Amino acid sequence: MRTTSADPTSTLRSGRSFRRISPADTGIASEFSRLDEIGMLYRLWRSQLDHCQSPTDPGMVYLASHFRMRLTLERHLRVIDLLVPHVYGKVLEWGCRHGLDSCVYRMRLRDAVELHGCDVCDADDYRPFHDFSGMRYRRLNHPYQLEYEDNAFDVVTSNGVLEHVPDDDRSIGEVHRVLRPGGAFLITCLPNAFSYTEALQRWRSGAAHDRLYTLGQTRAMLRDHGFNVSEMRRLFMVPTMLNGLPEIAKFAYQKASRLVWVANDLLERTWPLNRFASNLMIVAHKRS
Repeated sequence: MRTTSADPTSTLRSGRSFRRISPADTGIASEFSRLDEIGMLYRLWRSQLDHCQSPTDPGMVYLASHFRMRLTLERHLRVIDLLVPHVYGKVLEWGCRHGLDSCVYRMRLRDAVELHGCDVCDADDYRPFHDFSGMRYRRLNHPYQLEYEDNAFDVVTSNGVLEHVPDDDRSIGEVHRVLRPGGAFLITCLPNAFSYTEALQRWRSGAAHDRLYTLGQTRAMLRDHGFNVSEMRRLFMVPTMLNGLPEIAKFAYQKASRLVWVANDLLERTWPLNRFASNLMIVAHKRS
């Protein structure tokens, strides 16, 4: 597997056609490994670099930051590990952007799921990822309304999305409308109001979220819109992106990734320290 450079977008060659990669190209059997998944995602990323015409586009810069460090990609896959047991049937990846989650669902669940995605970007922006996942993509043209029929989906996922929408309250109402009775709304990577990493980012005048949430606040919002909350947890006690730090520090941190995850798993289970975790996860179901 080719390693990525400090700036993966620097390898972009405009106008070069990309080879479409299908799930059949993965070589991943039913018993696949994490290395298989990571290798496939890096192949898709390289295809995306060949496909994209604007490496400085904010979406590509965001995506590059997730592929710059394998530790960051592993973090994303850990989130999907928690989501997959709840994913079935007809699924909407709300705010999918490149649809990395759907790519992993396709690798793990194959044809057991029908994948849909929606976001504000053009359908062709992330064509290699979208083609691989087989998702049916729809561009959103309204701040919160979803152009889908009532009771259309078994599952809607929000992986790092709810905190970015213009109107989170009305957006939750729309998710409720498009879910079937008993359907699952999976919210993860929601920024925790007590997160020490968010506090550090604000102190450093770095990139921080405009809206932060508590478990109690989020549960109340969901209940007000007709959801029953079945699971809540706090995620990630260690940094995984290290934005703003020198590359040598990132390299050393990556080399120690096994110890990083051991520390993270221990701290996630340690009360009251886990109250200061970076993210929240909530599993809710539409009342029947």
